[in-house]
Amino acid sequence: MKRSILFLLTVILCVISLLPTSAYAKTYTLADTDISLSIDETSWYVFTRENIKDNKELAEFEITYEYMNELFLQNKVYMDAVLCFEDGNYIELFVRKNPVDSGMVNLSNYEYDDVSEIAKAFAEQLGSEKYSVYENNYKFARLDYFDSTLNFHLCEFITVVNKESYTFTFQATSQFTDWDYKEIESIVNSIHFDVDTSLKEKKTDSFWGNVLTKTVIGAAVGGITGAIIAAVNKNKKKRSENSDVPPTGPTETNL
Repeated sequence: MKRSILFLLTVILCVISLLPTSAYAKTYTLADTDISLSIDETSWYVFTRENIKDNKELAEFEITYEYMNELFLQNKVYMDAVLCFEDGNYIELFVRKNPVDSGMVNLSNYEYDDVSEIAKAFAEQLGSEKYSVYENNYKFARLDYFDSTLNFHLCEFITVVNKESYTFTFQATSQFTDWDYKEIESIVNSIHFDVDTSLKEKKTDSFWGNVLTKTVIGAAVGGITGAIIAAVNKNKKKRSENSDVPPTGPTETNL
């Protein structure tokens, strides 16, 4: 009997030790969008249009509500989340939404090769040599590149849902590590869209060229220089003991 109990406890402890970061994640539903996503708030600072008023964590960075609200509105941002590392580096996530007048309803309705074509067009616009299609429950154009003007490494996921473009921009001061990519993909895989099934694609023979051009022009892409970035080295969030964030910060790795 004792052996059975000890065995059961051992199994439970092993399972708990293997739980991913998402086990401690909070789901955020962003107002005025069709999206919800989960982020581990024991590791990330998470700011949305709804929670920046009288936000104590925002006050830690000595940033006012007025400044942050303007940053959201001017850049079409609905979430700004920051993960700070002990060595002074960080990853910042911006979630942006923008209406696109391209005729496209949902990018996920398109074939893989079509989405790849859009990813390539975004890459050419941003000067990125690395692009791909990222597929979970939805299809995204994915870009990995370095912005020499802002001095940021970027990993972006772009899609169109309900005739609006959604861009998930992860930007960092150092190259993304394998752990970073795992964390990024965990967040992207948590994304859920409230898809309006009453909206239908209307494709014609001349449709594709117009869609390709207007979708790329209409989407909000690229890095953002925000207020949180400037203050990141001044204040760092204490991580939960349950968090599996590397304690000494990221180690550079080549893509």
